[in-house]
Amino acid sequence: MLNRLISHLWGTLKLLGLLFVMFSITGCALRAVNWLSHAGDTRAVHNLSYGPHARQKMDLYRPTQGENLPVVLFIHGGYWSSGEREEYRFVGETLAQQGYLAAIISYRLYPEVVFPAFIEDAAAATAHLRQIASHHGGDPQQLYLAGHSAGAHSALSLSLDPRYLAPYNGTPNNWIKGVIGLSGPYDFLPPKAAKVAAIFASPENYHDGNPINFATSSAPPALLIHSSNDRTVGAFNSERLARELREHHNPVELVLLPGNHATPLLAFSGFKRDNSEVLAAINRFISGVFANQHANAEAMAD
Repeated sequence: MLNRLISHLWGTLKLLGLLFVMFSITGCALRAVNWLSHAGDTRAVHNLSYGPHARQKMDLYRPTQGENLPVVLFIHGGYWSSGEREEYRFVGETLAQQGYLAAIISYRLYPEVVFPAFIEDAAAATAHLRQIASHHGGDPQQLYLAGHSAGAHSALSLSLDPRYLAPYNGTPNNWIKGVIGLSGPYDFLPPKAAKVAAIFASPENYHDGNPINFATSSAPPALLIHSSNDRTVGAFNSERLARELREHHNPVELVLLPGNHATPLLAFSGFKRDNSEVLAAINRFISGVFANQHANAEAMAD
């Protein structure tokens, strides 16, 4: 009887947490998700610096066993002006449960910095992660970028515009095996909101601030996931970018879901991770890229 009551109360808490986060991606809401979503069989290493600034840090999550793991660097959202990597522990733990070495990064935010500083931070984190991944069981040759909302903007910008990795002697085509965008803005400038205009600083930056403008035939494979009812960042952003990438003959998968802006992110939570279309799409995407890479290598060897 007592166990049944505890189970019922726990289920109620999870439901309340889910309803809370569905309508609010705030630090408080995300901490509640972390509390309700703890995943076992994972290990974490916290506060690794990839630069001199206090926000240029990452946390790593990995399964308790395994080597040469695919590596996923996740960039959080928050309107380029808020968010902490600690709030996304549930993302790192879930990715680790799926068999990946996951890096969750913090980065400099507006108003301390403006575009493109947050993307430059993501580039620095990517270069550092390539250097240390093997020390934590990851394969630096199997590096994927992922992000939600503003973080998806940085992930796609870094994957499509070669200028960001150039200072580290890298290119998207060589370093990034695939990119995963959740609810991201890719074709949104000139902006409608005054805050976005301030973040991107000048109309001269609008071309470079739209990742869609850098879609080329050499872009890495992309998985774009969006909720069709997203009223924060319209699904047209993913639809247009997918169409542009296809026109350049790039591998791209577009997944449209029912729900709102938070729906793809909630797929990593304890409410959804056991039955998640998003996680299934991510696993299928990474497995497919890996299989294609090996098939191409064998064809070249023949």
